[in-house]
Amino acid sequence: MIIGMPEERGFIMDCSEELTQRGIVPSMPLKDAYHLCYDATPVLARRKEYGSIWEDVLSSIAGITLRIEPKEAGTVFLDITRLPGMFKSEEQIACALTGMVAGKFGLDVRVGIGNSRFLSYEAASSASADTRVVAPGTERDFLSSVGTDRLPVPDDIRERLYLFGLDSLGHISAFTFSALTSQFGATGKELWEMANGVGDQDRIPCAFSITDIDREIVCENPVYLQEIKAALLDLLDGLCLELEELGKACHTIKLVFDLENRTFFEKQFFMHDPVVHKDDMLRRIMAGLEGIELASPVKIMSVRAGSLVNYYGKQEKLFRNLAVIEKSMKDIKGFLKTKYGSMPLTRVVRSDSSTFLPDDRFIFVEP
Repeated sequence: MIIGMPEERGFIMDCSEELTQRGIVPSMPLKDAYHLCYDATPVLARRKEYGSIWEDVLSSIAGITLRIEPKEAGTVFLDITRLPGMFKSEEQIACALTGMVAGKFGLDVRVGIGNSRFLSYEAASSASADTRVVAPGTERDFLSSVGTDRLPVPDDIRERLYLFGLDSLGHISAFTFSALTSQFGATGKELWEMANGVGDQDRIPCAFSITDIDREIVCENPVYLQEIKAALLDLLDGLCLELEELGKACHTIKLVFDLENRTFFEKQFFMHDPVVHKDDMLRRIMAGLEGIELASPVKIMSVRAGSLVNYYGKQEKLFRNLAVIEKSMKDIKGFLKTKYGSMPLTRVVRSDSSTFLPDDRFIFVEP
């Protein structure tokens, strides 16, 4: 097992599978581990060396995606939803990550892929091979056997779950959202979301300052000049969505075609005013491509938005979906009623316009 110095009030950092079967787990206090396995061979942690290697690992991962959220040494969450089109599947991305880390650092890697941080972490922890992907729609089934001791909740909540006999996420997911929130308050919402595989899904921001944004697609079939407009639409969709999320607009666009005859075509477009909408970009690009001739069909197409500036021109839709708003309000009312036993919010309505007493003119009703 890898530990801190014996006199430290530290924790187990890692241990062999044999010690795991004897009750040792990472993060266990050293004194507890010594009681369980006094005959284990300790390996003192070289923290400075581990930290340096971990920083190198993170720098290498940044070559695949900049959306990185490091946790404790050895654990990192990545946002792979917007990676270039050179990766055809999530498994291919995982293979690139494991191959890179194993090749450069000689480390074994476990990759879990899911729609939330908690789900991905559990998938990686239970992966028998290098990678485990939790497919959409199977989250609840996958998590049903996970013990409540794995939940990132305060100890008092974990103790209450134990007293209620809820020792797995499958038991928790059997309860409704209202039942959990009425019993556990705000933590009940987190419990319901984690048990159903929908919790902790916030986007992971870019770990570094962004000067350019790249998008790339590998064309399944050769793209000829007359077909470029349709292919560009798909490429610019992702690029503009990324710009919108970052609150940026661009002054330059660089277009690169990797042709089938192993040559390249490059052209850069300059915008008088910063742009963020794909229609403006497409109009400028197509105007600049008039009259050109390509020596061969396009195999790979990439677009780079550069000279980024802050842009906050996003506006709310003029016509909002009233049905969606009404459903949201109904859900909120149900949650508040369940939590407080009655509706804490009311609205004032006129009850009697003929009375001269102000207090008798209005009543409070549920919104």
